[in-house]
Amino acid sequence: MQRFISNLFEPKTNGPETAALLAALLSVDVSATTLRKDIEEHPDNPSLLSISDVLNSYGIENLAIKTDAGKLSEIPLPCITQIQATGADFKYFTVVKEITDSQVRFFDSEKHQWTAIAKDDFASRFSEIVLLAQAGEKAGEKDYAEKIKTEKRVRLGQYILTLCLPALLLSAGILAFAQVGSGAVLPFIFSVFTLAGCAISTLLLWYEVDQYNPALHQICSSGTKVNCGAVLQSKAAKIAGISWSVVGFSYFMGLLLLPLFLGLASPVTLFTASWGNALALPYIFFSIYYQWHIVKQWCMLCLGVQGLLALQFAAALIGGWHGIMPFSTLFTPVVFLQALAAFAIPLIVSAILLPALQKAKESKELTIKLQKLKHNRQVFEALLPKQKEVTAVPAGLGITLGNPNAAYKLIKVCNPYCTPCAKAHQPMEDLLDNNPDVQVQILFVATNDEHDNRTPPVKHLLAIAETGNETVTKHALDDWYFAETKDYGQFAGKYPMNGELNRQAPKIAEMKAWCDSTKIEFTPTFFVALASDESNGQATYYQLPEMYSVSDLKYFFTV
Repeated sequence: MQRFISNLFEPKTNGPETAALLAALLSVDVSATTLRKDIEEHPDNPSLLSISDVLNSYGIENLAIKTDAGKLSEIPLPCITQIQATGADFKYFTVVKEITDSQVRFFDSEKHQWTAIAKDDFASRFSEIVLLAQAGEKAGEKDYAEKIKTEKRVRLGQYILTLCLPALLLSAGILAFAQVGSGAVLPFIFSVFTLAGCAISTLLLWYEVDQYNPALHQICSSGTKVNCGAVLQSKAAKIAGISWSVVGFSYFMGLLLLPLFLGLASPVTLFTASWGNALALPYIFFSIYYQWHIVKQWCMLCLGVQGLLALQFAAALIGGWHGIMPFSTLFTPVVFLQALAAFAIPLIVSAILLPALQKAKESKELTIKLQKLKHNRQVFEALLPKQKEVTAVPAGLGITLGNPNAAYKLIKVCNPYCTPCAKAHQPMEDLLDNNPDVQVQILFVATNDEHDNRTPPVKHLLAIAETGNETVTKHALDDWYFAETKDYGQFAGKYPMNGELNRQAPKIAEMKAWCDSTKIEFTPTFFVALASDESNGQATYYQLPEMYSVSDLKYFFTV
């Protein structure tokens, strides 16, 4: 149930799910939310390359190899590979975590569970392409703890949303039992059927929003003659322009709201519910006939609704609710208005909410497509030369970190007290940590004016970098930029200096002259040089296009 709810609210596509499983087996802390976002926005998704690039960006070193089924036992585990789906003409990614002489244990993405099958059976489905992986020294997501807290809060909200109606029904049942004793048994059973109908009709509504949801796919494609889409997208799926899913949801939710207005075991509730059910009975015969004779496909969710309608009718018949009071009672103003409100509220809400959810789904899909286009290397390389070019490379200025012979180079111009500069520090550091072919040069906008509050921390950072210890320099930058409050006195106490600070004035003057000549207008400003930009051994820097952030560079600074 927990996995079903998770897949329903946050459907995991095959690539991100596989990457998350591998990271977990390697004991690398990367949130599923992050992996899903990064892989789905990768320009080559879905592909093994998209998984490889994203894993590499979080310090999980990996290598794709081609091997044959006869060498399965020699493959280092865990690993990612592709296997043929059962009974379908497509392949999906999977994680293999154990191989014995007779069996292979892997994650079956069709069943969403770990499965062990005979080694020969696995070999017959094996694609021969394997992604080997191991955790690097600094593998993991820097703000993992915060991301996990967010995921837990979201998951808690999903559980509360899922359980609130059952909790209300249980409370109403307890109250009814306290008032009328055993007379509440049959009304409570009827209400349980109604709650089940609410659940199924909600899934039918969700199918209209996201028909490719893996949780729904498990129900709606469970056999050769089972196809919810064929039924729910047929000509008879709507009545007067309103889908039967909305009508069904309004019916069941109305019957669930009615006891809240009138009482679970109230004669008025039972009489109204029994006749409401009686009016819905013809739909059972219509739907079954249409699925069997016209569409010739079955919708398991629809059959579930029809089964519950029949069970409700049986409960009402056993209870004799159809004749417990005069029919005219339904038309008394109070009862009529309460019944009307009970059924009208869910109808109006679902009629408004369904199109909004569909638009939100379309918007999300469009955003992912735009991000994939944005992260396409050819697009980036076409835009980059159209930006401001650095005419005078600031060689030797500021703080330089990373590989001096790197193919990918980045200049960051920043202000030590700039909040956006502090936020850009982490993704910039991730580029350095996860790619050995990157160099970052940090320049500061500061002056030698004694009233310039930017000067003291800049001098201090330059003096630390002057020692030549890159590890200490990185720690100092982290301590400064990650501090919630920028306190220079506290920072200087942690990194004591003597006369070294006095030697930094000429460097600050040179950086200011460069910033003025380059016309730096805001911080942080980034300039990028790609491997393909180099001519005669000299890197050509262009300003990072406005639509990109430093976080996007991981898609272009690839090993």
